[in-house]
Amino acid sequence: MATITSDQFEAVCSGVWNDRAAVLAGRGFLTGEAALIRAVYWRLCKDGVFETSALDNYASAQSVLTYEVVVSCVLEMNAKPHFDGTPYLEDLRHRYQLEFGHDC
Repeated sequence: MATITSDQFEAVCSGVWNDRAAVLAGRGFLTGEAALIRAVYWRLCKDGVFETSALDNYASAQSVLTYEVVVSCVLEMNAKPHFDGTPYLEDLRHRYQLEFGHDC
């Protein structure tokens, strides 16, 4: 499915709500709200709402930025001593771009 109706989206959200115990149990450091929204996103991906090319060309850049923020939060809360992980993430992205020829 490359498109989704409001009824289908409502069903995805309802499914996430019905599975909220599992979703919230696996949320890690995310807030409950963020975990629920993340679950909606991944269910949309699983259901094929995003075509592969759309993910590569659109959501990928936003996803990368989102996960960079998430990783930074994890490091901020758990790194001892504190360090900036940005250079490591940039190196990882650079190596990926060199090997696979994609921009993030």
